[in-house]
Amino acid sequence: MKLLKKRFWVVFILISVFFLFYRANFETPILMYHEVGDRWDGSTTSVSAAAFKRQMEFLRVHRYRVISLTDFLKELKTDRKISFKTVVVTFDDGYLDNFKNAFPILKQLDLPATIFMITENINREGWLAEEDLRILDDSGVSIGSHTIHHAFLPSLSAKEAFFELTESKKRLEKILGHPVTLFSYPAGGVTKEIKERVKKAGYEGAVTTNYGKPKNDPYLLHRIKVTEAGGNLFSFWIKTSGLYHLGKRRIEV
Repeated sequence: MKLLKKRFWVVFILISVFFLFYRANFETPILMYHEVGDRWDGSTTSVSAAAFKRQMEFLRVHRYRVISLTDFLKELKTDRKISFKTVVVTFDDGYLDNFKNAFPILKQLDLPATIFMITENINREGWLAEEDLRILDDSGVSIGSHTIHHAFLPSLSAKEAFFELTESKKRLEKILGHPVTLFSYPAGGVTKEIKERVKKAGYEGAVTTNYGKPKNDPYLLHRIKVTEAGGNLFSFWIKTSGLYHLGKRRIEV
């Protein structure tokens, strides 16, 4: 009896320590996609539609709480504890295959997402058109800005950077008929000055890649890149665990 009791307390302590460790290091996974092709083209910025479907079905079957980036920002700003197994899905650039391949899967599974659009490419071949953006926006896929020219903002003058931020926002707002409040830094390029200009331009939150220290800064939200090569379900499970960033290098802005 004493041995069983001792084992119980050892197990209890180990579970408690793990839970506290998990809570202290948990970071809501924000997934980053680019192209979702009919087939994988071998690039490091694409997944096949089949792989994307398996991943989204994984989230649904395993009862992940998939929320919009807008809702995630609201929860961050209220300082409430965000529940485990919460995930956010985002896409960069605005490829047409996001509409043709990814959107039907998201719609079928009733999953929200955000697409960050390079506004110079709107209506061009292979990219989202104005009508596509309106349909997506009306169907639960938020549209955010990714600048006009996919500009690496730290390399621009203050005037040029602010132009990229504000004019891309205005173009999308004219198309959608409502404020656009989400932004993605091209190539993750951000500095303290750029971050302040994003705020000044009227965005309520922004996502990046290698930056984001401290975690959960609404304007430095770190994302996890998902590709075909690293997108098998075991790897995907690790990326959605909430501990994927643990021990990884974070660049302080």
